[in-house]
Amino acid sequence: MTRVAIIGTGLIGASIGLGLREQSDQATIEIVGYDRNTQRARAAERRDAIDKRENSALAAVQDASLVIISTPILAMREVMEEIRHALMPGAVVTDTGSTKGEVMAWARDLLPDSIHFVGGHPMAGKTEVGAEHADPQLFDGARWVVVPTRAASQAAVETVTGFAAGLGAKPMFMDPEEHDAYVAAVSHLPMLAAGALFRLTRDSEAWPELSMLASSGFRDTTRLAGTDEQMAHDIALTNRDQVVHWLQRYRGAIYDLEDQLQNIEGDEELLEWFAKLNFDYIGFREGQIGRVEIDQQRELPDISITDIFMGGALADRLRQLTERARDSERRR
Repeated sequence: MTRVAIIGTGLIGASIGLGLREQSDQATIEIVGYDRNTQRARAAERRDAIDKRENSALAAVQDASLVIISTPILAMREVMEEIRHALMPGAVVTDTGSTKGEVMAWARDLLPDSIHFVGGHPMAGKTEVGAEHADPQLFDGARWVVVPTRAASQAAVETVTGFAAGLGAKPMFMDPEEHDAYVAAVSHLPMLAAGALFRLTRDSEAWPELSMLASSGFRDTTRLAGTDEQMAHDIALTNRDQVVHWLQRYRGAIYDLEDQLQNIEGDEELLEWFAKLNFDYIGFREGQIGRVEIDQQRELPDISITDIFMGGALADRLRQLTERARDSERRR
């Protein structure tokens, strides 16, 4: 019987366990789990995300062919130090951390040469935490970034990509530096921007009135402010440089938008900015992703095309702005 150990039985670890259970013959696979928080481990056991709850990480990895470390990022180093001498030679070890640079360095420095480490990051999750919110379909259609070490065997890489695909995810290979730079833009920056926006409004003296007016738009925009604080803190500490880089670029984009709003003669350009934004976002939402789609993306339609596909609404608005600008010019 193949033994799979899940270290960390929160939302991601328990969802992996549930997914593996659905995809596997219970007679051929045993899923054992360990979590420093015994309540989380018991919750995973109640959900049948694991077959057996161990009392230590050492006990969990004994004779395990596959070990999945799904703890908070900063705890992964300690886990590797604890289990390194208990791992079965030839075992495959992977992780689910949101940053990869430091995790890969810890694996290289701490795990023995007989172990095949393949880093991983499922691009899926919820703001809720714990096995109570685990879902075997959590990874359906999500990208699962795979970051092999140079020493990892082809069989080990295929093991990780295979179990990720079995959970419904789409494996995607990246190196750790590339991964950390990209997720800083599309995952870590949105989380921090949402937090900053909520903090700004929550700390306002007008918050009692603002909170009564805040509706779905504010809740949707600030949803990621509810990210687990330990996860958010670990991300910030282990991807600090890339996060700061994207925060600086975001600040520049805000300044550019501020300049456009203050330009009283730039009404047409501002409308075009909103129209281009809407056009590009709709394309992204409808699945225009990846390099092929980006290389082949169309320019914003001209007025005649807009008349055909948008009922002339945008074209009429552009004409109104043009006429208003001409009227203002004549009155001078």
